[in-house]
Amino acid sequence: MHAGAALAGAGLGLGHAMAQALGGRYGLPHGALSAISLPPALRFNQPVAGAEIERFGEAMATHDAVGRVEELARLAGFTLLRHLGVPENELDEVATEAAERRGAKANPRPASAEEIAELYRSVW
Repeated sequence: MHAGAALAGAGLGLGHAMAQALGGRYGLPHGALSAISLPPALRFNQPVAGAEIERFGEAMATHDAVGRVEELARLAGFTLLRHLGVPENELDEVATEAAERRGAKANPRPASAEEIAELYRSVW
């Protein structure tokens, strides 16, 4: 209950929307997709949420939140979407689906389907 309340209160952003769209389409594990999708979403949000991302890094005892998230994903074996079987030629379609998700719409920085497609390509 407390975890659900925390998520509801904090809201979910672009990284979660990206992971949901992929998982819903391909039936892949949400945690793995979140681990891969969060770093590019953090980079995308850096211009408008730099202080928040910095606090996130402090919570992980690092000055490089994105790098730490990538490191943790690698330790779990999650690095690229292609390793999970996501087809490159469908990234634009999945990006369109991600852009329509609540998390993407609640993101602190608006993201177009084209921008999301580029974020996916950065981790394909």
